[in-house]
Amino acid sequence: MVRRLIHILFMPCRQATLLIEKRNADSITSFQKIRLSAHLMICKWCNAYNRKINVMEDLMKKIFTQDAPEKFNKTDLQLFKDKLKEKLK
Repeated sequence: MVRRLIHILFMPCRQATLLIEKRNADSITSFQKIRLSAHLMICKWCNAYNRKINVMEDLMKKIFTQDAPEKFNKTDLQLFKDKLKEKLK
């Protein structure tokens, strides 16, 4: 009953998760932000999904904004290729 009320008044969970992803990738309108916030206050599943996505986004930003690792030398690269070929056989 509560879930049906959420869907009628605010938005379905499928749309909420889509807006969460859109918000992280681009930006959403103010009206969409309000509807999403209302949905997240009521729906514990979408709220948990939102928290997990935010943690993952933060981790990805930390990983990709760090300085690039030093270049591989040719021997390390060749060793990696050889090991990969052995595993594929």
